[in-house]
Amino acid sequence: MARIFLVLAVVLGFFWWLRQRAEARRHEERAARPGAAQGPAARQPQAAPPQEAMVQCAHCGVHLPQGEAIAYRGLYYCRRAHLPADSDADSPAA
Repeated sequence: MARIFLVLAVVLGFFWWLRQRAEARRHEERAARPGAAQGPAARQPQAAPPQEAMVQCAHCGVHLPQGEAIAYRGLYYCRRAHLPADSDADSPAA
């Protein structure tokens, strides 16, 4: 029984050694490649897109970027259907 455990320990030790060698080889290959050795955290950070103010639709309360909102009488709306009904009376009749 002790022989089985001894053989099992030797086999497991051999596989552990092979795995350590493979990890060391992969680490060396990554270090040899320029720019890849530092990993994603050390790379140059990309410029963040400019942030835009968020506004709330006066009708339904949905928040959306100010550039996508429809501004009407000092309030913001998410779509034309949410504009007040009296907006048709303000437009010139054709």
